[in-house]
Amino acid sequence: MDSRLQRALERWNLSDPHPLAGDAGARQCVRVAHPQLGTALVVLHPLDTPEKADDSYFEFRALQAYLDPVLRVPTILQCEDEDRCLLMEDLGDTLLEHRLVEHPEEERAWAERAGWLLATLAGPLTLGAPAHAFFMGRSSDQAKFTFEWEYCRVNFFREFLQKDPPRWLDRMMEEAHASLETRAHFFTHRNFHVRNLMVHGDRLVVIDFQDARRGAATYDLASILYDGYWDWSREAGRALTGPLQEELGWNHEALLEELNLSALQRNLTILGAFSHQIIHRHKARSAPAIPRTLRHLRGHFQRMNHQDGVLATEHMLRLAEDRLLKG
Repeated sequence: MDSRLQRALERWNLSDPHPLAGDAGARQCVRVAHPQLGTALVVLHPLDTPEKADDSYFEFRALQAYLDPVLRVPTILQCEDEDRCLLMEDLGDTLLEHRLVEHPEEERAWAERAGWLLATLAGPLTLGAPAHAFFMGRSSDQAKFTFEWEYCRVNFFREFLQKDPPRWLDRMMEEAHASLETRAHFFTHRNFHVRNLMVHGDRLVVIDFQDARRGAATYDLASILYDGYWDWSREAGRALTGPLQEELGWNHEALLEELNLSALQRNLTILGAFSHQIIHRHKARSAPAIPRTLRHLRGHFQRMNHQDGVLATEHMLRLAEDRLLKG
């Protein structure tokens, strides 16, 4: 047993530890028996190394404290800074994805709740963010975009599809990145989708917000509207979009222009992440997300009337389906 986990069990009178599987990140989450609450989670963040200091623990605590008065986020019950260890409330296992699968008739209602969260991120949480806050100091800028595009090139194109992206896509992404960098004025979650929203009673709980930074107003909307894990109905899509558009005061054309840029960048980035999960971490649960995300990507090119993009994405979709069928 991890020595930090052992100390946590003794310190807080916990028992019966059961590690939880995670898709990404270096944090370890362990469900434990709690003497008063029934169950809770012990979360172990990475420790500093001689080569690199790791600030993720203190950044998570700061972000949780900033979000907690406005959004429903997991409650921190206890903390031990030296061990980079948190004791957190256990919200169960019902992700929004699971709830939608089990109760598709509730889709519109949950979309409305998620739409309110999007408007809150771009509105009050952006306006209230201190200018010197670390999460507003890190931005969706050229350096970030270049890293994410290279990650996609390596993991999705080179390793998963085993081919290079077309040169016109390189040029298109350069232009999209330049435009999105000038629009990075809003607080963004940066990984806002149906597996990072949990259902607790009649509310949505926001989790995995540790990569929050300044970004385009439509980035989080693109992340969930064109989600790799769920296909929203048109009615639900309008429920997601409406509150943000009202908060921003933008007309439909202005929103759609930026949304398409955000969606293009987001979907390509996440294709890199899904491919890495499958190839390097052998996590098959990411497999269905690749064809779905490629269909979203094809839709973006169709709205742009970019026929080369449509044809290229259809070819990528066939290659991806063959790759997945072969295991």
